[in-house]
Amino acid sequence: MRRWEVGRSGWLLLAAVAVGVSAVSWLAHLLPGLLGGALTAVGAAVGAALSQRGQELVDDSARQAQETREQLLRDRRGRLPRICDVDDLIAVGIHPAAPAEGVRTAGAKVTPFVRRDQSDEMETVLRTHAFVLVVGESTAGKSRAAFEAARAVLPRYAFIAPDPADRTSLRAAVAAMQRERRSVLWLDDIERYLGADGLTSHALRRITQPGAGRKVLVLGTIRAQERARYSGAQGVLGQAVGEAVGEDGRPDGRSGRDVLAQAHEIRLDRRWTEAEVERARTFGQDDRIARAISSAERYGIAEYLAAGPQLLAPWQDAWAPEGRHARGAALVAAAVEARRAGWARPLPAPLLRELHERHLAARGGLRLRPEGWEEAVAWATTPLYATSSLLIPLDASGDSYYVFDYLPDAVDAAPGSPPILEDTWERLIAGADPCTCEAIGWEADARARPETAREAFRKALDGGAITAAEGLAGVFGDALQVEEACRVLRTTLQTAPADADPDALLSLRWALSWWSGAAGDKEEALAQTRIIHSEYRRRHGEGHRGTLGAAVSLARWTGATGRAHDALDLALEAQERSLRELGPEHRVTLACRFEVAVWTGASGQLDEAARLWGELDRDAGMFLGAHDKLTNDVRWNHAAAVASTGAVTLGLRILAGVVEGRAAIYGDDHPRTLAGRLELSGRTGAAGQGEEALALSAAATADIARALGHDHELALAGRHQQALWSARSGRHDEAVEQFARLLVDCERFLRANHPLTENCRTQLARPGQAVWYYEPPSW
Repeated sequence: MRRWEVGRSGWLLLAAVAVGVSAVSWLAHLLPGLLGGALTAVGAAVGAALSQRGQELVDDSARQAQETREQLLRDRRGRLPRICDVDDLIAVGIHPAAPAEGVRTAGAKVTPFVRRDQSDEMETVLRTHAFVLVVGESTAGKSRAAFEAARAVLPRYAFIAPDPADRTSLRAAVAAMQRERRSVLWLDDIERYLGADGLTSHALRRITQPGAGRKVLVLGTIRAQERARYSGAQGVLGQAVGEAVGEDGRPDGRSGRDVLAQAHEIRLDRRWTEAEVERARTFGQDDRIARAISSAERYGIAEYLAAGPQLLAPWQDAWAPEGRHARGAALVAAAVEARRAGWARPLPAPLLRELHERHLAARGGLRLRPEGWEEAVAWATTPLYATSSLLIPLDASGDSYYVFDYLPDAVDAAPGSPPILEDTWERLIAGADPCTCEAIGWEADARARPETAREAFRKALDGGAITAAEGLAGVFGDALQVEEACRVLRTTLQTAPADADPDALLSLRWALSWWSGAAGDKEEALAQTRIIHSEYRRRHGEGHRGTLGAAVSLARWTGATGRAHDALDLALEAQERSLRELGPEHRVTLACRFEVAVWTGASGQLDEAARLWGELDRDAGMFLGAHDKLTNDVRWNHAAAVASTGAVTLGLRILAGVVEGRAAIYGDDHPRTLAGRLELSGRTGAAGQGEEALALSAAATADIARALGHDHELALAGRHQQALWSARSGRHDEAVEQFARLLVDCERFLRANHPLTENCRTQLARPGQAVWYYEPPSW
């Protein structure tokens, strides 16, 4: 039903009530007094109820019209446009190009469309899928290709484009879709709409579920760099059957991941193929395309047309005093940094003004002879080359700004990209809403800033973004504080609002089952994972990413409770299905292979397990990168598997690389990095290299005490190794003294039956006779 039909229904009902009440009143006069009075009373009551309903319909119509005007793209008459009628492509998110020589029409803002190699595929899937997502680098031409595909095959569909600056505008969009028989929900840069107050997986299913005579399609775009942020899983290390094992049997956590998992994705490359360049040559009469073709070997054609590379130079040149725009350059630098830190919404002008001062001061401050604020804003927001500006105002008020998305990607891709300033994190967190705070938390976690991530997740959770509990639990778990991770998740589940997204609650329960197992309650983890896997399968089907991920968890806890052969069968089944549904490069498929390797080794097939770990090490590094958490966990297990086959020296060399990787992923002083250093010293000593192990453990223990405190479990484990390797190196009196002092501290800081405490007593009687060193369950 269209908007005007709702309003008409209300007015018709009010008119009918007026006529009906008049008729009842006339009839009541013809009846005896008592009966006529009763009829009048009944008529008045019914009339009042119907009048109220009619007024509600009229009010709804007015509200919906207001929302359409304020929160959705509309045509010149204030109505939702059909796709074929959309003539302002800039308004739907397509980057403008420099105008062609001698052309002054509105259409000159964009070039003629050159079909991409994926255009046929896009048009096909738009006819058959309810949710299509086009993925590619900034300025790869995603928005143009997606829109043109929709215009080609769905021209008469209503085009519903909510306000990208306001996630809550999705409510107006969903209401509009309910009134349209055929509609496309356009979510350009879909990450702007994700989050608890925007698009969730539960909301997506409600939008796309079939209706009586309704056809609905969700069409979105996302930058490849942003998509990668939503596809990475947070690492967690565990221990089972005496082997080093790790993730990826728990949920990913970041809000919005399950939404993207439901999309049919089409990848669009920034660099154009020879066939695409040839098609572009047919438009060679357009000077802009001709110039882009001449640069095709270095840049993508869409990239060049949007002036991405050309805009970098003026920004960088503006820092020089002779550039006369140092403050403007600082404004852009602050906006770029905020985007890199996870702030995807428009950046408010007061916050931008606050942040840019640090960048200006760091480059020389007044020595750069910076221009005034108004001049700086004018320069940064003026389109260069008649295309995009460095900063893009949200509206004419100048209250907030987007940064041209090519710039943060270019900075991150450059070798030696600068770190995000310390107080930038603090100021962004202070000024962020809960959902943005959660995004900042994930970005801080990815950039090895656990304390910053913890602060951001905590603020997000306190503000009502319950999915931030998974991020906060992950920070605690990565810091070996698994009990605290469980407490955060239990508390969040107990206090979650009644109308919380069901999928978000399911993901929280999954995370709790994982951390419960990591804390030692493996039977409970297995029982809960069975329920969670069943629920995912019922809600989403066998091939859904969540179902397959829960199957990985099911294999993990089945094996961890003593059934290695059953776990291997489950892992092989999940691997086969994930290969078929998600493909070999997907991290869930890699996680399935992880479990296959774990339980192959646990089933006694050590040589086969070492082969599987070696192949997975190679593939994870190729698909995910050397500094991904899953890759690092794979390499850790590879080191243990190689050593178990007798190649101890090679195993130690691989383990040393694991420690270097953890330093890059988590930071030098993170508990996982420090624990890895202790493990390296322990395995070195167990291999008969006592003196080297002593030096490694002494250095690691000093850093642990400095970073975590002298009473931390890892510090006590490090002191235990020092005493052990002293004894094994022949320093028995020194070792006895070290074990005696350590026993006092273990009895003080640890439980009475802690393995470290008990082994200290044993070592005092026979120092160094047996090689044993403590490995916490979460190493």
